[in-house]
Amino acid sequence: MASPREQMTTKRSTSGLVPAPGKEGRRPASGILPRKSIPSLFLSSPDPTALFDEDGRILSLNDASIAEGTPGPSPGGGVIERVLPFWTDPVGLSRLLEAAGRAEGMRNIEVVVPGEGILPDRMFWVTVRPCPEAGKGRFVAVAREVTEKTAEFEKLKSLYNDLADHMSRDGLTGFLNRDNFRFVLDREITEADRTGQPLALLYVGLDRFKSLNDTHGLAAGDEYLRALGLALRENLAQPELAARVGGDEIVLLLPATAAVDAVTRAEEVVAMIGKMAPVWEGSPLSLSASAGVSVYPDHAGGAADLVRAADLAMHQAKRRGGARALMHDPDDKERHRIQHMREQVNRIRTALAEGSFVPVFQPVAEVGTGRIVSVETLARLREPTGHLTTPDNFLDAAERFGFITQIDRIVIAAAFERLSAARQTTVPNLEMAINLSGLDFEDDTLVADISRLARAKGIRPERVTFEITETAVLRDLARVQNFTRALTAEGFRFALDDFGVGFSSFRYLRELPVSSLKLDISYVQNLARQPENRVFVRGITEICRGLGVKTVAEGVESREILDIVSTLGVDRVQGFHIGHPSPDLPLANPDDTTRRSRS
Repeated sequence: MASPREQMTTKRSTSGLVPAPGKEGRRPASGILPRKSIPSLFLSSPDPTALFDEDGRILSLNDASIAEGTPGPSPGGGVIERVLPFWTDPVGLSRLLEAAGRAEGMRNIEVVVPGEGILPDRMFWVTVRPCPEAGKGRFVAVAREVTEKTAEFEKLKSLYNDLADHMSRDGLTGFLNRDNFRFVLDREITEADRTGQPLALLYVGLDRFKSLNDTHGLAAGDEYLRALGLALRENLAQPELAARVGGDEIVLLLPATAAVDAVTRAEEVVAMIGKMAPVWEGSPLSLSASAGVSVYPDHAGGAADLVRAADLAMHQAKRRGGARALMHDPDDKERHRIQHMREQVNRIRTALAEGSFVPVFQPVAEVGTGRIVSVETLARLREPTGHLTTPDNFLDAAERFGFITQIDRIVIAAAFERLSAARQTTVPNLEMAINLSGLDFEDDTLVADISRLARAKGIRPERVTFEITETAVLRDLARVQNFTRALTAEGFRFALDDFGVGFSSFRYLRELPVSSLKLDISYVQNLARQPENRVFVRGITEICRGLGVKTVAEGVESREILDIVSTLGVDRVQGFHIGHPSPDLPLANPDDTTRRSRS
């Protein structure tokens, strides 16, 4: 007699998610959903997928579930005690139902399916969540078989996510820290651009916080900040959009919020803080707060200007006595900002006409040998005095007014020219990394032009890596995927820069053709003072090694940091300890001449 699993296999449908079969000759039990009620997302899932109700009754299954031996509904639609691979006994069902009842469900519930005879046990990770698409009280479960390699990868991924979450937050308030708030703000501005909805920013500063510390001690100040974080989290619709950006300063983001509503919300926050009185060693701690409000895009064209506008308004509220909220006044300050932006634009136009944008090169060393193996190409603007200006002084205007792709093309061409001309004197087999802006991916001719230029200059594509930050990827992932695949098809390589700032970038290791990854400088520079950063860096290097992705540590500015990253498995290093940016490419040693090959 065929086993239940064999019976089920013979009855598989080719149409995806299907009603679970009953006994031979009997129609499926009542309660099974018709196909039109089943979410199309699950119809073609390659993983076992089940739709069930709040009592654990199976409503529908896909082919993969049937192939694993999941039985059909019992007579009368009763609950089945054993449904592989989602639960194996009543205890497992109870655990699954409890997880399904949560608002966000639960991921990676471990289910072990005992092997039959000499077959080994099999492990599945089940993800379950509410499925309102199929009706009220409906849930969907998806099972994924776990191999040893998958388990190790997921453990490292979980470690990374835990560390990333911990290191992205302020330890007292639980809000985002300053570095990660910048990433979230960029993301929310991108979303505001997409939806056309305003984005309000509240900049809240505590009044006389220093006096509290001086009177009661630093521990009292910490306790007040903990109480403030708890109170704000209980009163914010989206506490994940709050950040502590200074000792006594909190920033709150309010998506899809107009100016008048933002001011009202700021006044409510100020009033709430004024009523707080956490007790420290028997004494109530009372403070007031001042808040400044700015709104994108009414008051600012970008993240930095939006924060600056709210900060100025907050300090204006303090000058008026504190304990109040003020809207940003754009009059004089806005005219100054616009004038400054016009000056930058005129400066960029002149620099383009005069050929003043030039590349400089910062060396990258191989950790194992100490040899210089690559350079990062950086854009500079040469002033009439000969001084080289960094992108901080022109990048914002260049991106906002559409000059950045033209600048990047100039820098790429100049870098290729320098590498081609120096092939007889530079480090053998020198590689080159070049930064790209997110706007470059909207230029449909850029990949073909880069490829033609490389051929004309005799540059081997595999020696050139193009770098992009996660923020740029967020603009349009599909477009970035197409662009990077076209680049890699021509033989060029692709790298993720500033990795670890956004913490959603982990997924891009699988979704983009990444050959190398640059750890964000904030983690590398603090390795000596923050040992927990070492766990983060080691975890990422192990994941990358398993995926065949090289890791580069930026910001290596001392021998101490170099020694630490060497023990953590990082492949390459870059920073002032290795070398400063220079207009010249690194020269070969005399004994390298016999090993030189074409660039």
